[in-house]
Amino acid sequence: MSEPKGIIATFATHRVASNLLMFLFILAGLWALKKMNTQFFPNFELEYISIAVPWSGASAEDVERSIIIPMEQELKTLTEVKKMTATARSGSGSIVLELEEGVIVGDVLDRVKQRVESIRNLPDEAERPVIQQIERFSPIANIVIMGSESLPELAMLARQFEDELLGRGIRKINFVGMPAEEIAIKVPSSTLHETGLSLTEIANRVRQNSTDLPAGTAAKDEVSKQVRSLSQQRTVQGFEEMPLFTDSSGRLLRVGDLAEVERRPQEDEPYITVNGQPAIEMLMMRTESEDTLRTARIFTQWLEDVRPRLPQGVSIKVYNERWKHLRDRINLLLENGISGLILVIATLFLFLNVRVAFWVTVGIPVSFLATLTVLYLTGGTINMISLFALIMALGIIVDDAIVVGEDTLTHLEMGESAERASVGGARRMFAPVLASSMTTIAAFLPLTMLHGVMGKIAFDLPVVIICVIIASVVECFLILPGHLNHSLRKQKEEKTTGFKANFDRKFVAFREKRLRTAVDAAIKNRGSVIVAGLSAFALMLSLVFTGVIKTTFFPAVDGNEIRANVEFHAGTSKKTVDAFLVHLEDSLQQTRRQIQNEFDQDILNAVITYHGRSFFDITGREVNRESGAVIVDLVSGQRPMTNAEFIRRWQDNIAKPPGIKRFAMTQREAGPAGKPIAIRLIGNDIQALKAASLELQAALARYRGVSNIDDDLPWGKEQLIYELTPTGRQLGLDTATIGRQLRAAFDGNLAQIFNQDDDEIEVRVTLPDNERNSTQTLEYFPVTLASGATVPLSEVVRFESRQGIEKLNHTDGALNVTVSADLDDKIANANEIFADLNAGLLPDLQRRYSVNLGLEGKAQDQQETLQEMRLGMMIGLALIFIVLSWVFSSYIWPLAVMAAIPLGLTGSLIGHLIMNKDLSMFSLMGLFGLSGIVVNDSIVLITFFSQLRERGMAVHEAIVEAICARFRAVVLTSMTTVAGLLPILFETSLQAQFLIPMAISIVFGLAYGTFLILFFVPAMITYLESGKLRLTGVTAKLHNRIRPVPGG
Repeated sequence: MSEPKGIIATFATHRVASNLLMFLFILAGLWALKKMNTQFFPNFELEYISIAVPWSGASAEDVERSIIIPMEQELKTLTEVKKMTATARSGSGSIVLELEEGVIVGDVLDRVKQRVESIRNLPDEAERPVIQQIERFSPIANIVIMGSESLPELAMLARQFEDELLGRGIRKINFVGMPAEEIAIKVPSSTLHETGLSLTEIANRVRQNSTDLPAGTAAKDEVSKQVRSLSQQRTVQGFEEMPLFTDSSGRLLRVGDLAEVERRPQEDEPYITVNGQPAIEMLMMRTESEDTLRTARIFTQWLEDVRPRLPQGVSIKVYNERWKHLRDRINLLLENGISGLILVIATLFLFLNVRVAFWVTVGIPVSFLATLTVLYLTGGTINMISLFALIMALGIIVDDAIVVGEDTLTHLEMGESAERASVGGARRMFAPVLASSMTTIAAFLPLTMLHGVMGKIAFDLPVVIICVIIASVVECFLILPGHLNHSLRKQKEEKTTGFKANFDRKFVAFREKRLRTAVDAAIKNRGSVIVAGLSAFALMLSLVFTGVIKTTFFPAVDGNEIRANVEFHAGTSKKTVDAFLVHLEDSLQQTRRQIQNEFDQDILNAVITYHGRSFFDITGREVNRESGAVIVDLVSGQRPMTNAEFIRRWQDNIAKPPGIKRFAMTQREAGPAGKPIAIRLIGNDIQALKAASLELQAALARYRGVSNIDDDLPWGKEQLIYELTPTGRQLGLDTATIGRQLRAAFDGNLAQIFNQDDDEIEVRVTLPDNERNSTQTLEYFPVTLASGATVPLSEVVRFESRQGIEKLNHTDGALNVTVSADLDDKIANANEIFADLNAGLLPDLQRRYSVNLGLEGKAQDQQETLQEMRLGMMIGLALIFIVLSWVFSSYIWPLAVMAAIPLGLTGSLIGHLIMNKDLSMFSLMGLFGLSGIVVNDSIVLITFFSQLRERGMAVHEAIVEAICARFRAVVLTSMTTVAGLLPILFETSLQAQFLIPMAISIVFGLAYGTFLILFFVPAMITYLESGKLRLTGVTAKLHNRIRPVPGG
């Protein structure tokens, strides 16, 4: 007999080829492992461009009309822009451009800059637009510097720490609470009246007299010297002594003669405190190119070095240590992965020969390391998604090797030589293994087509799985046969004894007696079996449609941060706001003590109080003197209660004073940003939008579990609208001239900005504080005329009062308001609330207020992702059908194989019902993988059945024999996949809650599907075979009828 030929036989019979390839995989994988970054999420580019335009003193309506609308008109024709979101708020305007995927952001950024610069009618008083690409910086940790020192002294310490950290390799540091100072030149209105000067004129003279100017190079023919003026003032005394003008008597008047000069913190600048003491917060960030854990080591080493040398009375508190969250999650996944690996190995050794089990097990790390090599070369990283994909692949990775090894072992037991059995096993199983691998790849491939941020985050999951499958195929056909050949040559000298022999005997007895009987009965009652399987599928679908099994796009998982936000009505004193913030701190400590007494556990890690800043929206951009927030960082890990329960207890201890405009206690949940309920109302009339919003908010308040209901169209401060009187017109005044003088008086006229150390210091010329804080100033404020004379403001304008709007939002040029709310998903379901609103209130709002509707937040993400997943599922099923049709050279057999998919779906739904988990996006991702995995057993069965039929065996006997012959391979491939994910399924930590729904889909779907495949698929096969026989008979009869009569 000639020696077997081909690449499989070459690697199987060569003495070192399989080992060399294995060592190559191992070395390459270890190299990649050392080089790859470790981080929370995969790397991806944010395809967003932001435009920000500060305009001090302007109302939201002014910003909308003069900044937002002109920019929208100029940018709306950019074809690369997918969505344009604009916000006009008091004092600034901003636009965020979401770009189409795949565009070159730098090219679009240049075009955006050109178009914005071409706008000629932007307000002169507005600052220059800042246009930039939004970059991703991942947080490492926050530190709070606090103590008895003054805020300026803490600021000096913070700057010193910044230099040290940047020097050690921390790439980016943001500050919160860093005092921004200014030099205020406060000129009384009476002085303006006496001198005939305006604040703008004084600011211009300060600007001219305080500057450093180069004057060129002198004496070039001799020893050349540079000529410069050094008149830039940087101190209060320097500005006080600065000359302004000479009066009619010839006396030189200086700034200090006319005004009070003061260096002070900028007005209404937010600041933070800890336990009533001033504090400064530093946010450590890393770029995408840096390793999170390596950066964390730099940070922790710096902490160890700096703490012993802190000034007396100063301390550092570290919180929000995201790198620890990453470390804990990596450890969690590794622990579960190791547990799963142990279960997989135990299962292999239980069912297979020791030598076969050993070499199948060796294939796991070899395939993993090969996968890491490909992942690194394609720019991948070690992150939460790729790690879970590797754990998910634990059971899948051995499927191919199990099928090849089990077939090899079967033929070895039949008396074949080790070489013939190993090479033959690889060759016989090549087609079914390749087909099963291709179907699994086909199932995961559509997940690479998901768009948006969620698609980019989840991208590593299918990529890693596909790489693992390819590596597994290479390993099981080029490495495993060689190892089996050389190892099994001694097989005849060994005998199985003890527990293993007893298990093998019982397994064979079960297979040959009970299994054969059960399969035979399923075939005889094939109609009942199929009806039962389809009925179970229909029943579980009905439980989803009726809401018994609920759907949640993204499972709500408690984070570590809780925020208590408050905003008082305009005009509330700072003392009142600060008093309530102190009360929030006291009530928090009261709640803390109650929990400690009840559970003997402290769950608070850090408490930071923000003054003048709130977080009603996720950005924390809401800055005004009437607002504040208390940020609570909870301890990581297991806590005795949910965040919702903690918030409820804290609220019970809070007594709200009168004058509160908004109050909300929210938590930062792990997962994508956005509220679970967010409905956008689009229209042209602000009053109609606000009325519709208030009605929708009232409706949402009637649902249980809905809280923190709000909109992003808040009423602002009372506005005084002025218009010229006949006298004002006669004097040659216009509204723009008066507006500039009033802005200079109440907001200050920016004379200049200079740098001192690491800070920018603004110099502003303004009215004294007592005049700026009084509306009576408006009556006698001196307006400067073109002639230089002054006239009281009350003589040239009249005022009308009206309610202002704090913020206006546009989406793609359309004015809109978004009504949002938090949701306790243990009490209510967002999809059910949306369905109820769509059935009644929302269409009514559309009709009565002439508004259109849209979704925002998580609801919008859910809608877009589900649409893509539906398309992806159809593509995946089509690819599976194509692969199977090619393998079986038939359009009928693929239907029998794919019948396993609804069986697996049934099992997944049963699992969610048993585990009391909602269907989520991760559940659907698990179903994608399941649809490819669950058909693999059917492929093996039908391939062997076809071989038996070709040998002449009857249909019934061939089915029973195929089931029994491949029973060990079918059960083992399913059990290893289940065993690999089983530890995660029963993980109770908060870190694993995202992953459990995916594990449920695969574990329960595969377990239930495999069980029914042994009975459902045989029933399907008999129907298909019967149908084929009937079709053949009908065809033969038709052929006989139309066959021409001989001699006719």
